[in-house]
Amino acid sequence: MVEKNRYMFKVSTLCNGEDSGCGCVEVAVNLADAETGGTIGLRDSKTGITSVFTRHEWEGFIRGVKAGEFDI
Repeated sequence: MVEKNRYMFKVSTLCNGEDSGCGCVEVAVNLADAETGGTIGLRDSKTGITSVFTRHEWEGFIRGVKAGEFDI
């Protein structure tokens, strides 16, 4: 179970939020730790559903994004 109250979620400044009609995802990295890894929270701003990733998983995803693997 995800302890949502421990995560401090942030929304990108590039997100138009409700103005765009699509909502945004929110990311919380406050529980990530360079030594132990910790966790990263990802939340859908419309539904509030939260997924949790290890630091290793998140860094792999970010590398893929930067490499253009998810471009649409």
